[in-house]
Amino acid sequence: MPDFSSNIAVNQHYLNKVIDLSENMRVEASEDIFDARGNKLLAKGTQVSRALQERLIVHKLKKPLEACIFVEGGVNGKSVRQSADRVLATSAALSHILAVTQTDGVSPVGLLSHLKFGSALSMMLTIADREGGSALDHAVTVSLLSIAIARKARLSQTDQTIAGLAGLLHDIGELYIDPAFLGKGKRLLPHEWAHIVVHPHTGMMLINQLESYPQGVGRAVAEHHERSDGSGYPRRLTGPAISMAGHVVAIAETVAGVIVKDHPLERAALALKIIPGEYAREVVFGLSGAFRGGPPPVHENDERSYKVDAEDVPRLLSRIDAALKTSQTILISSGSKSARVKELLAVTIIRIQHIQRAVISTGLDLPLGLDPERLSSEDLALMFERNVATREIQWHLRDIARDLALQSVQSDDRLLLVPLINLLDDDYSQHLNSLLHAHPAQAMEEFI
Repeated sequence: MPDFSSNIAVNQHYLNKVIDLSENMRVEASEDIFDARGNKLLAKGTQVSRALQERLIVHKLKKPLEACIFVEGGVNGKSVRQSADRVLATSAALSHILAVTQTDGVSPVGLLSHLKFGSALSMMLTIADREGGSALDHAVTVSLLSIAIARKARLSQTDQTIAGLAGLLHDIGELYIDPAFLGKGKRLLPHEWAHIVVHPHTGMMLINQLESYPQGVGRAVAEHHERSDGSGYPRRLTGPAISMAGHVVAIAETVAGVIVKDHPLERAALALKIIPGEYAREVVFGLSGAFRGGPPPVHENDERSYKVDAEDVPRLLSRIDAALKTSQTILISSGSKSARVKELLAVTIIRIQHIQRAVISTGLDLPLGLDPERLSSEDLALMFERNVATREIQWHLRDIARDLALQSVQSDDRLLLVPLINLLDDDYSQHLNSLLHAHPAQAMEEFI
């Protein structure tokens, strides 16, 4: 996490990305760069290079490095608009959502085109764009959706702009995280999650320090992983404590994550309603029509996309039941003397019960009774919903495991909670077992 107090240390992970970028684009000092004692390290106009990396990392700086460098030809309003055109050309679902939420006034693309950001944030967006993958397209998608959702929720033009900026910048805090925890397809274990949960707060600090935006922009970035029911992070805020722009960006990021998959509008509708109360009801309610009337879903010949492993649902139901019983057992056991553990368990039981009710409301506890040799399009649609619901509920259980691992800071407390964390996160259990067999001492050190 960056520290913007006096005598500022450079974040190693961010600097590594800047140096990597400098090998393909011109990165230079926009002003003289001084260390904390007033010694000049780089003169204005000096090109940043790998040869200068050690000089920047070993000294604390008088001013944040981010405010003292810029990249020539970096991401700007034009490239953001090009990204918007690109994602709209390739996503019928996104185009549909924007069309049905459009009202009088400037379109989301038009508003996005007028968003302003300085050299520091241009650098960050450029790094994200140049690292490969689709980071910039994702940020632009979240921004477009944030504007559209804010408009549908009848927020003011100012709040629409705040939501759009926050959507565009929501993940810049990830640039300060060790890349080892951000690899594509990387499944983080609960104890590793601590490296990730700080990125919303880091993003807020960067925005507030480096830009003269309304405070609502940084706040919405800090809140984009918060949830109305208090199950989000990093501060576990509940509905009224989250700004409207924060609610909007949280929903926009969730929708952006599912509309890149097959049957995007159906997935988006299901993702927002599987756990009632997770997202701001007043915002979700206004969106319900945006997920209807788009390209018609086609379920024929989709068997492989929608079949859930026969063991998935029964095993999931059993895991939920076992986790609830384990929570209650630990809570009433004589070993649970920590007030902190009791508080954590009380909240955990409520969250598991909430998930259990969601299982019943989605019909996951009911047998399908389908003939695998004769599946109609309605059967496949039902299997699709079951598949999405199962995956979402699995992720919610893992979220609880992560919270328990993060909040049980005392070794005795964590030992007490390990069996429960194992149940809630299967990979955690597998990792623990393999470590215990191969490296018992490391296993105890890592999990305690």
